[in-house]
Amino acid sequence: MLYSIVKPIARLGLLAFYRKIYLSNTERIPRNEAVILAANHPTAFLEPCILACFLNRPLYFLARGDLFKQRFYAGLLRGLNILPVFRLKDGGYGKLKDNYSTFEACYNALAERKVIMILAEGRTKQEKRLGGLQKGTARIALGTLERHPVGLEEVFIVPVGVNFTYADRPRSEVMIDFGEPILASRFLDEFEENANQGMASLTSLLRSRLEESMVIIDNPQDDELVEYLHRIYRNEAPRPQMPVISYYPGPLETERRVAEIVNRLPEKEKNGLGQQTAAYFSELDSYGIDDQAMVGKGQDTAANRALLVLGFPFFALGYLWNYPPTWLAKYISDTQVKMLEFKAPVRWAANLGTHLLYILGWILIAALAGAWVIVPFIAALLVMGYLSLYYMEFRKRYRKSRRLNRLSGEEKARLQDKRAEIIRSFKKMEASYA
Repeated sequence: MLYSIVKPIARLGLLAFYRKIYLSNTERIPRNEAVILAANHPTAFLEPCILACFLNRPLYFLARGDLFKQRFYAGLLRGLNILPVFRLKDGGYGKLKDNYSTFEACYNALAERKVIMILAEGRTKQEKRLGGLQKGTARIALGTLERHPVGLEEVFIVPVGVNFTYADRPRSEVMIDFGEPILASRFLDEFEENANQGMASLTSLLRSRLEESMVIIDNPQDDELVEYLHRIYRNEAPRPQMPVISYYPGPLETERRVAEIVNRLPEKEKNGLGQQTAAYFSELDSYGIDDQAMVGKGQDTAANRALLVLGFPFFALGYLWNYPPTWLAKYISDTQVKMLEFKAPVRWAANLGTHLLYILGWILIAALAGAWVIVPFIAALLVMGYLSLYYMEFRKRYRKSRRLNRLSGEEKARLQDKRAEIIRSFKKMEASYA
């Protein structure tokens, strides 16, 4: 019941927190079958929240056992379909025994053809690489088939590649791709003959399928170069802002292709391209502009100035009314969270909590004053607060466009030439190393 109550609220929060959420190849999730969604793990808990909110079937999750230490939180998490998995450091060998009940719960859920999501990596890390995979996914899938030989023909493991443009920032983009399902039954004979070998074989295939759905940068030293190229190619094919939820795979395919080409480049060519892109973006920064301003339609127009002026009162109302809970959520994230991978998730969750309390407070005031007419205004102010996010982004683009227009024709031409040369160089390399 708690899951059903929280889901629509969390969904609204995610639609505000992210500018765009791409879900590609969702048709690969088998219907009315036992399914494990096995995902990489770039943030503390945002990726399971996104899937829970935007997939039609209810999900069951596995989470670290240390989150279940207090009875209140344990009950809350279980109400959200979250089950504990204990590690050795969560309480020694005694706690590891508690995993048997969790595994049994997973076996039973899959036998009932439910969907379980597992964060398959052994750690949380915000990087465009896949860490080591734990054997829990294989253990649960094969263990289910072993325990339910009659009535359950298959457990489908669907690789889920989770890719953020900037995992630590609000109003960024998420690209989630669902890979071709793995049939766990293919590994059952090997598992029954040698359990460790069977799990290892399945996990190896899962790793290769996951990498097919992710942006992978082999060498951490190439992160900056790939990021610069991603910025350029995002602006080469601008993405419509609405709707927030999209099922188009194009943006992820482009970002994967850029990273794959960089992975194949010889060091000499990477270094040359890296110097080109670094010089270009350094000059943009010195002028206070960005690549989007270089390719976007001129924002510095009379019509846009009028829109900014006419929209300002609505922006101010929405921004100021929503400022207290938003500021408090950011304060909590900035001061109470140490790990980078937890900052954005905590900020999102804190925003949900502070806004709910804030709204309930205003409704209580309306009830005590007998002024129920306030309630529609609260709803209107929430909508204006959401639209204020777009207003601020529009104003930012307008300002950068104005700065670009202040440059001399020679300066603008030099920047355009640098950008065009980067694209020509990369396309030539792509033709050579694709």
